[in-house]
Amino acid sequence: MKKHLTAVVIILAALLSAISFCSCTGKHNSDVSAQSDSGAADTSQSIVGTWALQLYGDEYTYTFNPDGTGVYNAAGKIMNLTYTTKDGIYYETFEGSTAAVKRPYRIENNQFIVEDSYGEEIVYTKK
Repeated sequence: MKKHLTAVVIILAALLSAISFCSCTGKHNSDVSAQSDSGAADTSQSIVGTWALQLYGDEYTYTFNPDGTGVYNAAGKIMNLTYTTKDGIYYETFEGSTAAVKRPYRIENNQFIVEDSYGEEIVYTKK
């Protein structure tokens, strides 16, 4: 039951995040310095690459390019984004939005671990 509840929370958080990108105000991505992350748990690795999460038969992937652009594929719904990282915080701005969403993250054991808006950790594995 707890697994099911966690999955529902993750899906709802992803949907709410996608909706909030269009309606929230906040720090625009251009205001965030594109520096390497000095505060993450493992600074020898960057988030560049493709990271995947399997949830109830659906795959959710982030693909981060070295130039600060990327794509989020939420079970077939493709969303282009820009990103930066700084001091253990990941900033993402989806195409069509002017507000960056910031989330704590870390890289551990070939995993991209990011906190959702409820403080739950979402774990993506490097592909």
